[in-house]
Amino acid sequence: MSRVEAAELSRRELSKTARRTAILDAARSLIREHGPQVSAERIAQRAGVSTATVYNLIGPREQMLGLLLSDLFEALRATITALDLVDPFRIGDAVVGVSARMFIADAGLWLHVIPEIRGAFGIRVQPFVSFQPINLQRQAMQTAKDIGMLNRSADAEMTATQIYAAYTGALFLWAGGYLSDEAFLNQAKAGYWAVLAALGAGDHRRRALHELNALHSARARALLAEIDLATSRTSTGHDGI
Repeated sequence: MSRVEAAELSRRELSKTARRTAILDAARSLIREHGPQVSAERIAQRAGVSTATVYNLIGPREQMLGLLLSDLFEALRATITALDLVDPFRIGDAVVGVSARMFIADAGLWLHVIPEIRGAFGIRVQPFVSFQPINLQRQAMQTAKDIGMLNRSADAEMTATQIYAAYTGALFLWAGGYLSDEAFLNQAKAGYWAVLAALGAGDHRRRALHELNALHSARARALLAEIDLATSRTSTGHDGI
C-alpha cells in the first residue's frame, strides 16, 4: 500500500468513526426526548447522514442499544483505571458506585433504555457490548481470593456473578420506577457488601459487615426523613399539589 493509499484509508476510517459517533449522539438525544422507539430515519436526519448509513455503521435497533450501553461501560472502565485503586474490595465497590452514578447522571436516557433491554440482556444486546463490568469484578475478586480476603470456600467467578445479579436487580428496579436514585445507589452497594460479608475472611468479613451496616443505617435515615416530610405536609395541609 502506498503512502497516498494509506492516508486515504486513514481519512475514511476517521470519517466512519465521526459518523458513527454522530449517529449514537443523535440516538441518545432522540431517546431522551421521545423514548426508545425512535426510527432510523429520525436518527439519520438528526445525525446528518442517510438512513442506509445508520444501518451500515450501527445496525438494527438491538445493536444500537447495545452500543449505547457499550460506550457507557467503556467510560466506566476508563474511570476505574484512572482511580488507580489497589484494594480489590475497593475496586469492586467503585465499579458498583461509579456505574450506578453514570446511569443516574443520564437518567433521561437510561430510564428509557434499560426496560427495553431487560428481557434481552444476555441475548440480543450483550453481543454488541465490547466490555462488561463483571470482568472488573472477576479480576478484583480473584485478587481478593489470591491474597486471602475471601474465605477458602469462595469461588471468585461465583462471587462476581452474585455481585452482578444483585446490581442488575437494583438497576432494573430503578429503571422500573421502584427505587429512587439514592435508593438505587444504596441498594446496589448494599448488595455488593452483603456478598462480601457472606464470603469475606476474618477481618475482611468484619469490614464488609461494617460497610453493610452503614449503608442500612443511611437508608433507614433517608426513609425516616421521607416519612417525617410526608407527615409534616399532611399535618399542615400541604400535599405538594
